[in-house]
Amino acid sequence: MSMANITTGWLKKETHGALRRYEKRWVVVSGNSLSYYKKDDNMSPPLGVIDLLGKKIVQSPDTDHGFKFELTDKENSYNFSCETKTEREKWVDAISCISYGPFGGGMFGSSIEVTVKREKLHGGRNIPKIISQCIGYLDNSFRLKENGIFRLPGNDKTVKLLKMEFQEGMEPNLEAKGDTHTIGSLLKLYLRSLPDSVIPSSLYEDFVAIILTYELNPKEGLNELRYLINRIPCSAYNTIRRLCEFLFKVQTFSDSNRMDLNNLAIVFSPTILKNNSGNLDLEMRDMQKLKKVTEIMIAHHETLFPGDKEEEDQEDLDLENIDPEELKNLYTVKMIKYQVQAREIVTKDKEIEELRAQLAQSQHTVQQQECTILEQQNRIDHYQGCVQRLEVQENSYGSPTRPELDRRYRHHAAQTRF
Repeated sequence: MSMANITTGWLKKETHGALRRYEKRWVVVSGNSLSYYKKDDNMSPPLGVIDLLGKKIVQSPDTDHGFKFELTDKENSYNFSCETKTEREKWVDAISCISYGPFGGGMFGSSIEVTVKREKLHGGRNIPKIISQCIGYLDNSFRLKENGIFRLPGNDKTVKLLKMEFQEGMEPNLEAKGDTHTIGSLLKLYLRSLPDSVIPSSLYEDFVAIILTYELNPKEGLNELRYLINRIPCSAYNTIRRLCEFLFKVQTFSDSNRMDLNNLAIVFSPTILKNNSGNLDLEMRDMQKLKKVTEIMIAHHETLFPGDKEEEDQEDLDLENIDPEELKNLYTVKMIKYQVQAREIVTKDKEIEELRAQLAQSQHTVQQQECTILEQQNRIDHYQGCVQRLEVQENSYGSPTRPELDRRYRHHAAQTRF
């Protein structure tokens, strides 16, 4: 699966050899690889190309010498340095989409459609798992009543940890690590990381224009809005539907959480629908309209989103007409997936053998302990027999004196000693 997005920019790359230092390189992340050049004209051949599939990304502690990250596998390691933390996050997200994507991760920075397609290979559903898991965590009366839900920030360190685990394709335990504000912050962070808003920016002008119709005739405005919503791609449609459904439930607890429709629309409208032109004047001009559209979609979600939208049947893969690079990427992703599964099977077999060895050792220890207990029980039975025989002798000879009892006991013990 190739990535349509291309990320370019200057990075400092650590050189190999005896004298290691960082040199400035023009870096291009495209397809499934990272290429680096001496100049930014891309005219000369690259100095090197790094295959990103399966690479692990490690972020180094921040220092005065830059914000570093490492790309590593079992054989190679590549170190890069960025000028700012924000710049490093941009590069790490872009690379993670490729490196962890085939394994169910890499959703931060990837489009909703790409994320859903990847996750379906691992049993995912029709919306990104991070959205369903965050909503699932927050969707109970205790957390919905939390004052300032989605408005107050969560624990930044925990948000970054959970982001990393989701990004690497793991299954974070939100119950153990999260709280209401932290999981709310994680959900907003994911929506902000999307390369486009949930509703594609290509529909921006149409959605903004619908407000005028709605204000003149609400019924006709809802009909036109429903028509526009049906134009949203399948995965994005199902995501915005689930989000509006949940936010409507959040605002029913507004007496406790202080988050009514207006406040929720202020928080979520910039990620639900935005203009990617970068025109700040346009954004300021349409801010109230975007907020109003978001309010309408939340308030009338049952009418506007009557049910999930299903993916249309895909045609069989045309091996004759498919782009060779795309076909290579598909096979590469499948090969990595099978290699990972094979390694997991080998690892599990080793774990099973270790458990069997531990079980055999435990059984041997139990047998030894049983033998020791049996031997101790025999000793106890023997001494109890000695005591009973002494009592019988006492009854036969009458009550002896104390010295006589001591003499008899020593004599009997000497004869019956092991």
